[in-house]
Amino acid sequence: MTTQAEQTLTMIREVCALGRVEFDRPHTAEGDPAAGRALVQGLHAIDEGGEPSDISLSLGLLAPRAPYFDQLVLDALAAGTRQIVNLGAGYDDRALRFRHPGVQFFDLDLPEVVADKALRLQALDTDITHVTLAAVDFATDDVAAVLARAGHDARQPTLFISEHLALFLQPSDVERLLAGVSTCAAKGSTLALTAEVHPAGLTSALVVSTVAEVMFAGAVLLQTIKTRDAWLGLFKKHGWQVENATEVTAVNHFELPMADKSVQIQTQFLTATTV
Repeated sequence: MTTQAEQTLTMIREVCALGRVEFDRPHTAEGDPAAGRALVQGLHAIDEGGEPSDISLSLGLLAPRAPYFDQLVLDALAAGTRQIVNLGAGYDDRALRFRHPGVQFFDLDLPEVVADKALRLQALDTDITHVTLAAVDFATDDVAAVLARAGHDARQPTLFISEHLALFLQPSDVERLLAGVSTCAAKGSTLALTAEVHPAGLTSALVVSTVAEVMFAGAVLLQTIKTRDAWLGLFKKHGWQVENATEVTAVNHFELPMADKSVQIQTQFLTATTV
């Protein structure tokens, strides 16, 4: 039986998928700009009341986030990168829009999401030979081993993108994800991640518990929220150097009441290269 938390996470995943196709997105000459809308056909993003969720609420967050990661893919292709790994890909269509000769895309997500996406891809009238889907449970699986089985070449540079994933993983799983990715990241690889960031001076555990209480009736759905310095330290620990670490690229995600004040939780975009 699907739990309320699982239903909410499904809704969030589908809201993001439906929201992305509302934008005019770039594509390569060989890419399929129409495939994204076809890929999400039939998704409804049902909310807690059993009604389709209002995707317009997500557009403000997606407006800066989607182009940021799109540009990273375009930059990687221009630089000659031949492997793109999308961690927590959901129904993202970048593998279709950015199809490029000699480039393999690896889309990783939960088994049930991968199974549904596979059926949707097979139903499309478009080339999917360059797309490899791989099922993974980020709470238990070794990402490097999953990628190796999928055919990823750890000797070649890779662009790893993780958009809207880390906040739903426990802190220990985020750390294990970064460690796993680092073991299969050849020199010249890039890792880009959206990080939920709270102001300094607050305890991360208290922030997470307050989010659960205030926003999700006690359910801990957003599990990893850290200070920016903590995120930078985590990247460094696992061999990743964040580019322009003093420059913050972010979008305000939500305000959170903490004691006698309201604090802003941001989604910050961190891009790092192998050290």
